Amino acid sequence: MHSPIPVEEFDASCGDVNEVVSLPPAAFTTQEFYDFEVDAVFGHEWLCIGRATDIPKKGDYFTVDALGEQLLVVRQADGSIRVQSNVCRHRAMRLADGTGNARRFKCDYHSWVYGLDGELQSAPDLNDNPCFVKSSVKLPEIRSEIWENFVFITFDADIPPLSERLGSLSSYLTNWGLSDLKSASPLSFFPVNCNWKIFGDECYHCAHLHSKSWCPMYDTASERIDYDSLANEPEKGIIAYDLVSLEKDLSPTRTGKNLQPVLPGLTDDQRRRLVYVTVAPNLLLIAMPDKVKYFMWLPTSPTTSVFAATWLYPDSTLEKPDFEAQWKMEVEDLKDVMVEDVYAWESVQKGMFSRNAPRGRYAPSEVVLVRLNEWLIGKYRTADAKARGIEAVAAAAPAGV
Repeated sequence: MHSPIPVEEFDASCGDVNEVVSLPPAAFTTQEFYDFEVDAVFGHEWLCIGRATDIPKKGDYFTVDALGEQLLVVRQADGSIRVQSNVCRHRAMRLADGTGNARRFKCDYHSWVYGLDGELQSAPDLNDNPCFVKSSVKLPEIRSEIWENFVFITFDADIPPLSERLGSLSSYLTNWGLSDLKSASPLSFFPVNCNWKIFGDECYHCAHLHSKSWCPMYDTASERIDYDSLANEPEKGIIAYDLVSLEKDLSPTRTGKNLQPVLPGLTDDQRRRLVYVTVAPNLLLIAMPDKVKYFMWLPTSPTTSVFAATWLYPDSTLEKPDFEAQWKMEVEDLKDVMVEDVYAWESVQKGMFSRNAPRGRYAPSEVVLVRLNEWLIGKYRTADAKARGIEAVAAAAPAGV
């Protein structure tokens, strides 16, 4: 499928942040471009769908809908994670919902039963039928990898292993002990009326949209933002910036400080930073002195998405007697920030339909969005060139600051 927006129109969104403009509004509104983009980006990349630490025991599972695919993520008897179709091989009924623990999965429609590994165990009235080979029926497995205990999937059998892409990021985050952190609450998606690209993270808006919510709790002055974070690898779709404070152990809470113990192993410099890392296309990590937050999103249409967020801590923090009360206080402290973000995202989406919708200039502090655009546009060019049977034109130089 070639791009319904001529790829040349994206050239103006690549290059020096002081010169480029935002993506064409049609990239946020039309079904035709959405269909192209879903294939060009989500169909050929690694997507985060959840956290393996949320299903620690044999038979634990969670379900997720990703780009129209019903997925069932299950902890196997040997401790491994298997991602498989959540659709019965008989009449395509959904097998499981939400989260839980199971010894097997039974379809409510006709009671076909599957093991944790997806093997068909029973099919009433067909088990002894000589024309039916039960052993040949199994829930399809989706290619997956575990990175720092995040579960990633891909629908592309040929792209390189995820570990090759995220190896350097693992090294950068070593002191946070990301793999060992566990969720304070189960991940839960909620719908948002905006195109998934509008979630693109930047801190230009922080001092404006969040002037009465975030800013009184944590300084976001432009001189406190480091856009040359060492976590950056834009060519790999890893786009990062750091909020740097003058003091150690500060967090956006009503006290201005961490409510939980500092993560062991962090350097003094790391204890002065909030590290924001986007792993394109659908994961944002925020590494803080006492925790790591993560945000995930998945597109559901040109103008809608689902969004989720949760907080990760070490066991020693989660087991504190006062943990839940302090955690709930911090969640409440940041509630208005989330409300403001959703308001802005949905308002921007509405504006994209205007006859006067702009391809606006970027502020220097939006360089992270330009870097993300360039990664995306590289995907667009590759897919469009493949559809036309030509060699893709190289992406523009990385965005300047």
